Amino acid sequence: MKRTPSRTKTTLFIFLAAAICIIPGTPDVLFSDGPGPRTIARDLLELEKEFGAGESHSAYIDRFLDMARKSVKGHVKYSTDAQALETLRSIDSLIKSEGFSFRPNYLLSAGIDSKKIDCDNYSALYISVAEVLRLPIVPVNAPNHSFVRLVFEDGSYLNWEPLEGKPLPNEFYIQRFGIAKSSVERGVFLKSLNRTEFLGVQYNTLGSYLFSRKKFSDSIPYFSMAIRLNPLLSSAYHNRGSAYYATKRNDHALADLTKAADLDPNRASTQNTLGDIYFDKKEYDTAARHYRAAITFDPTSAAPYHNWGLILKLQGKDDIAKKLLDKAAEIRKQYPQ
Repeated sequence: MKRTPSRTKTTLFIFLAAAICIIPGTPDVLFSDGPGPRTIARDLLELEKEFGAGESHSAYIDRFLDMARKSVKGHVKYSTDAQALETLRSIDSLIKSEGFSFRPNYLLSAGIDSKKIDCDNYSALYISVAEVLRLPIVPVNAPNHSFVRLVFEDGSYLNWEPLEGKPLPNEFYIQRFGIAKSSVERGVFLKSLNRTEFLGVQYNTLGSYLFSRKKFSDSIPYFSMAIRLNPLLSSAYHNRGSAYYATKRNDHALADLTKAADLDPNRASTQNTLGDIYFDKKEYDTAARHYRAAITFDPTSAAPYHNWGLILKLQGKDDIAKKLLDKAAEIRKQYPQ
């Protein structure tokens, strides 16, 4: 009897930090305790109380926003790039003066403690400043990334990349992240987000934090809330599908990952996990198609080469299988995880 070879599985650990003010189980309750103004940042810290956020973190945000009131240069109306850049650069200067720098991170409270924050933490700080100063700055979502833009009176806008402290066009993000044209046209990526949609992005990050700690079942309600708040958030479908797969609820996983691939067809990790599910179902041709797609979108990942090689080995195509398995081993040495 021929034994099915073991295979490599990969599950995405995304980096989209922060949290929000809607609690699982009571999804219609919004709140922000304390004397400070109601902002995205304080809402995130309220939800992060379960994960260690405390009064000191909220007090820091209040002090930060007090400094913003004194130092950020705002305008009543925005019609020129010069006005937009003056405001955005003053926020950037404030954040840098507080000692913040980039590092992948999930929780805003942890970022406040360490002064190491990721793109979502940066964006939350920008949006909180905008909320208290009534500035037309909004968040924008890209694959595994967020940034902000300032919207002019005529509806045009200037993108601002918080990690680099400079303006960048949409074309930069399309090329940098390999965004599909359909994902832009449908508003999955590069659309200005409203507050609710941005809260969905943040809720997705709390789920990712739990997922990273292998609390797969606990992460699912957070991903579900993210989808409720932002129905086009492809990463939330991917992450919930991955959590379902990790808990062996493969039918639910297949539905979510298929939706994620529809919204973001260029995401290699989604294609690879779909391949894993079809491998489990012994639908090898379909699995191989997804592995090939994963390789196309990310040729530096060893898993799809390895798993496609196993399929070919099962199908008796040993020569081609060996080439793929050798390629997987080569990639692991070249790009160690």
